[in-house]
Amino acid sequence: MNEVANSNGRKADSGAVVLSSASRGAEAKFRIGETTKRCCVQSLGPRLQAVVLTGSLARNEATWRQTERGMQFLSDAEFIVIVEDGAKIPSPEVVTLICRGAEEELRNQGVLCKLSLGAVHEAFLLNLGETIFGYELLTCGEVVYGDPDILSNKARCVTRISEEDAWRMLANRTVELLEIVPELVDGAAPLSDAAQYRLTKLYCDMATSILVFKQEFVAGYQARADKLSHLHERGLLSDLPFDVDWFVSLVRRCSIYKTAHFWDGSSPFTTSESARQAVAVLRSLWTWELAQMHGVTLFSPDAMLRLHMRKQKLKNRLRGWAYVVRRRGVADSLCHCWRWLRLLTYSSPRYCVYAAGLNAASSFEFPVSDKTKQQSTLTSLGMGQLITVLHWLPIANPLTRTALDVNGVAEAILWNYHEFLVETRS
Repeated sequence: MNEVANSNGRKADSGAVVLSSASRGAEAKFRIGETTKRCCVQSLGPRLQAVVLTGSLARNEATWRQTERGMQFLSDAEFIVIVEDGAKIPSPEVVTLICRGAEEELRNQGVLCKLSLGAVHEAFLLNLGETIFGYELLTCGEVVYGDPDILSNKARCVTRISEEDAWRMLANRTVELLEIVPELVDGAAPLSDAAQYRLTKLYCDMATSILVFKQEFVAGYQARADKLSHLHERGLLSDLPFDVDWFVSLVRRCSIYKTAHFWDGSSPFTTSESARQAVAVLRSLWTWELAQMHGVTLFSPDAMLRLHMRKQKLKNRLRGWAYVVRRRGVADSLCHCWRWLRLLTYSSPRYCVYAAGLNAASSFEFPVSDKTKQQSTLTSLGMGQLITVLHWLPIANPLTRTALDVNGVAEAILWNYHEFLVETRS
């Protein structure tokens, strides 16, 4: 595999034919699936019912780059592991061991890829709701172990995607965008490949979210770019709150990069200015989507989010905070109970983290090149604004930082996001 990974899709000096980029991607995908399957079988034994590959790798749209160590995938390889009914779901610790073991095997084969594995019972497939994840899992997922029809006989249950789910995806990407804050603070030029990939995926997912609201959702980045272009040609995107010609063109370029692994021309995301522009588009799309959901437009995404919070049902708020209590345990929960009761009066932990993420992303809508400029920016924003961001978080100081700065706020939001949102839909 290392020899394949280091090839350029041409004949080697010896005359042997090496694999093209597409073939190398297919070979790496096969290795990832086989290695993960083997590790799951070894760890879970007879209670294992099926292993399903989902996400961009299942759709043959995973993005990777060639490095000295081999093929490095920029997106996770996502798997759903189904255990037999009545069997115990493997613990997070066991799941982590499976992933780490498979990742190590793959590294030895010249494939650098982070694995994401969710362990469930088969009933999970019938309770996916009107979600983008559920639609793509059932229609595009690949069974690498077990009954090959375990997905196809349930795919007919998915008929539409909810606007709430599309907006949540947009909110998730807003929070995840904070991962590039250290580069913006340091004034790195050009932005790293990881930061550019984060912006690329953001534009692809903004297009996905728009298509759901237009009731035109399709699976796959390239198919969605084509659908978006078709809607634009028909004049059906004229109500979007930004330059649609520019946006559709950029989404098409991002979709080609996601599938072909190279830019048509230079990358559009090399400078911090591109991050500022992305945040501006993101904020305007927040406002537009929430306006579509509630039939009213307020002056800012923050105001629209507060309206969305007020309309959330109490039972949904309680369900979210109950998950937080279970996650942290009784003793730790008692330490935070008054804070959580206060936040409960506003919304669920999910919406609270989203509020923090939106406020933070709005504050970081600028490039910062050095410590002096960072300090002046913080002064103009006011420490009070950063404290307001932390005000929304279930746990404001999870990393016990001693200094309140831009990086610290971003890290705190991301910690709360991964701790309380990623593994639940509450």
